[in-house]
Amino acid sequence: MIQTDDQGIYRFRLASGAAEVALNKVEGYAGRDPDDPWIGLVVPEGKSAMTIAPIVLEPVRKVAWKLAGQIVGRVVDAANRPIEGARVFVREPKFFPVVRDDHSFVTDAVGRFVADKLSDGQVIPAEPGFTLKVQLADGRSFDSALATRPDDSEATVKLPILLANGPKGPEQVAPDEIAGVVVDPRGKPLAGVLAHAYSWVPNFKVFSDQEGQFRIKTLPEQGKLEVRLSKEGYEPREFLGQPTGATGWVVVMGNTTSFEGRVVGPDGKPVADAPIRADSGPKRMGGGGMMRECWTEGRSDKAGRYRLYVEPGIYDLQVRVPNAGVLRLAKQAIGTDEVRPLDLALASGVNFVARIVDAETEAPVAGFTINDWQNPVITGTSDAGGILRISDMMPGPFRFGLFQGKEGYARWWSDACLSEFTRFQKVARFGFQRNLDGLDFDMQAGMAPVTIRVERAATIRGVVLDPDGKPVAGATVAPALTGSGNSLTGDTRFSVETDKDGAYTMNLPASGDISYNLVAHDGKYQETRTWGNGIIPPFQTKPGQVLADVTLRLTRAATVRGKVVDAVSGQPIAGRDVRASAADKRENRYYDPTTKTEPDGTFTLRGIRPGEQFIQTSPFWLDATQAAGGSSQTFTLNAGEVREGVVLKTTTQER
Repeated sequence: MIQTDDQGIYRFRLASGAAEVALNKVEGYAGRDPDDPWIGLVVPEGKSAMTIAPIVLEPVRKVAWKLAGQIVGRVVDAANRPIEGARVFVREPKFFPVVRDDHSFVTDAVGRFVADKLSDGQVIPAEPGFTLKVQLADGRSFDSALATRPDDSEATVKLPILLANGPKGPEQVAPDEIAGVVVDPRGKPLAGVLAHAYSWVPNFKVFSDQEGQFRIKTLPEQGKLEVRLSKEGYEPREFLGQPTGATGWVVVMGNTTSFEGRVVGPDGKPVADAPIRADSGPKRMGGGGMMRECWTEGRSDKAGRYRLYVEPGIYDLQVRVPNAGVLRLAKQAIGTDEVRPLDLALASGVNFVARIVDAETEAPVAGFTINDWQNPVITGTSDAGGILRISDMMPGPFRFGLFQGKEGYARWWSDACLSEFTRFQKVARFGFQRNLDGLDFDMQAGMAPVTIRVERAATIRGVVLDPDGKPVAGATVAPALTGSGNSLTGDTRFSVETDKDGAYTMNLPASGDISYNLVAHDGKYQETRTWGNGIIPPFQTKPGQVLADVTLRLTRAATVRGKVVDAVSGQPIAGRDVRASAADKRENRYYDPTTKTEPDGTFTLRGIRPGEQFIQTSPFWLDATQAAGGSSQTFTLNAGEVREGVVLKTTTQER
């Protein structure tokens, strides 16, 4: 162990090759990530001296607003006007878990609140930041973040709204649209703001016009969706559960919260055009899913300087510049209206090498690609010998989130992975071997090559016919995990669409010892046309197997009409989902017939496959048999039948 001199310089001797350096805790300063304090480096052969990148320490951030067991805060609008009468729910740090909102704290005339417990009644932990739900007196609700700002006597929670002198949002919004107006804190419209629903996919995005107005049309589902608003020079705005069809939406975007500093390489020289990425995830979305990562991105200028506008919160910062260096800084907090100086000193990265082999034969597999779907520049493809190389990886845990893989392969795993579910798993839910998601590794300097085993897919070809034996174009064929009522994966990734001749080809993970079956649906996801779903009996497949001439026949659909009412008051409930779920559990829940109730609580549910069906209102359960008594009824329906007068009872509030 050595110490730095009065200039902060340290020197030591090392043999050539890979090495790691760790920094002990320095009183009064925040060190590197406590879960990963090591710095990897490689000492070149025959070199007498080398300089590594500066290690940047920051003074410990004071938390004046965090008293013993309490959080002191103030809720204001975008113009810093206090918001009185808002209910504040304090939740666990970092992400929005599913919790009970039993405890809230109401803001006073100056917007101030003092919270002494989490929303579920638990003690407030010692953390640098929290997530909040702020509910206004008019019913509007906002997910927000609370993070430290040095020397503040209280934390500030600034909502992206204007209490006065603001424009009006759109008054006409279709049920499958999200529309709004974007302004700055003075109420001036902002043009060129990117409004992006499902921000992790490339479509469903538009730019605001000169009046600050935007409209995202023809969304694939209705309900609470994730929407991200961004514009260069402004803090992004992340909405985790914006309702489709909502009117009057106005969003304020400011530019008073940012990280800024210089990006320097291992030699201390500025690094131009360095991509800087800040992750504030994971976050739970209002519609139910989880955003594992939530990125805000920027770049350094020609002089290596950067300014990254962010929402208040806690971030993991990452920089990766091939042939220059990498950096990962965890748990970086930034408060409302804070401009936080933060220099980013790069260090040498990790060279990742993987050997891709066939799971059955152990033969090398060429042309197999792995990458990071949220940062596609991180990618690699195996060569003729099955060797895949990616240089300049950041030290520490890393997850390859998307596998382009190779045509004809459907599973992959590695015994070197960090997470159990990314290593070989023969038995999972219903005995189905998953191993078809991302792979995570601990990237360390000098790490040995890893082996990734890949398994060939089973190929199924056939045609979809209507009840009269005619081919059906534009139908969906999807696998179902027999006995679950669900897909193989909990999503629609293996669904395929029939061509103009009703034909389809699909590549599936081999079933192994379990069975699955196929479902034909007349339309796309969340679209129901004329016919009811059709299924085929369960079957098994092996890696590399090809099944041809597999025919699925759609059915003459039944229809159910009825009403959804409150279980206590008997009053009709509008806008509530109603679905049919097959009792034989041989369908795929993503293609269950679904509709919404009208303003008077009535519904008409079409496209139901004949047979025994659960007719249910939301909230829905993965296992339809677990639904609360009055919210679900069971009927045996005949082809073409119309069942009238069904009454479903539930609570006004969904879980």
